[in-house]
Amino acid sequence: MRLYSRAGCSVVVLVVAASCQKEPEAGPALPPPAPTTPAVMTTALPAASASAATTSATTPAPTAASAEYPMCAGQKLASAAPAARSGAVSAQLAPAFLDEMSACRSEEVPPADVIARTTDGSINEKGDCVFASSGVSCHYHSGSEFVTTTGAKQTPGQGELHCIFPSSDPKSPRVFGGHVSCREPAQGMAPAEPGKHEIKAGASCSAALLQELTHCSSSRCCDDGTLTNPIAELVKDGRNDVRPDFRICADTLRVDCELLANLTPHDANSPALGGVSKPVFVLKHSPHGKKVAAHTP
Repeated sequence: MRLYSRAGCSVVVLVVAASCQKEPEAGPALPPPAPTTPAVMTTALPAASASAATTSATTPAPTAASAEYPMCAGQKLASAAPAARSGAVSAQLAPAFLDEMSACRSEEVPPADVIARTTDGSINEKGDCVFASSGVSCHYHSGSEFVTTTGAKQTPGQGELHCIFPSSDPKSPRVFGGHVSCREPAQGMAPAEPGKHEIKAGASCSAALLQELTHCSSSRCCDDGTLTNPIAELVKDGRNDVRPDFRICADTLRVDCELLANLTPHDANSPALGGVSKPVFVLKHSPHGKKVAAHTP
């Protein structure tokens, strides 16, 4: 899986290291804008060519930054992370430890043009908000998944929002999100006892929810993870070949929780905390019912 599309790069051995020209990323619905940071080759240059590029006084070496971030490394991997950046895996690569993820580049923000053209969506059969106008979907978890190594615990009144933006590869979506709490603290509370939540399929959900993501000042990035469901579940369901790129806000976002009113909270799975946790973030006004949402990334 790749964050960006790449054009080919040509190399004139020992003399010139030609620059790479990116192609605009085309999503299955409304594609995000083509990023401004150029991509680099994924195959290594021969040693002689690399040396010539760095030592030639007349032909400076390319200065393009890497188009990829390190692979998501999970929280409790039993073995080293697989080398392959695509295809099915048997290791839980996401969620990862937030403080071990790379700092995102400044351009790693939710695509502004996609957000601008996204209109209000509706709730699907899983309790997620789906924006048909752009192909983006959002859901939230009843606790934290991307925790830190130093503060690995659930925080009462804090959940996690994930919004999935499609890419040119359906197996390679980009997930923007972060920890969330309600601007009105009384709205998001740890329940006295876990409850089941009604799925309001067909209800509306506001596109203003995507604007909440734009308030993040800095994010952490890792690529080619897994969905955040328990890995055994992913293997069983044949979804262990979906390898999202995650862009998770480093700070907790204080959101208008009324925007989450019609969404159904999903379980929070954090391997560092023993797996699926009891809910610590449930909206006070969320009705209780018989249906429970399936876990999503």
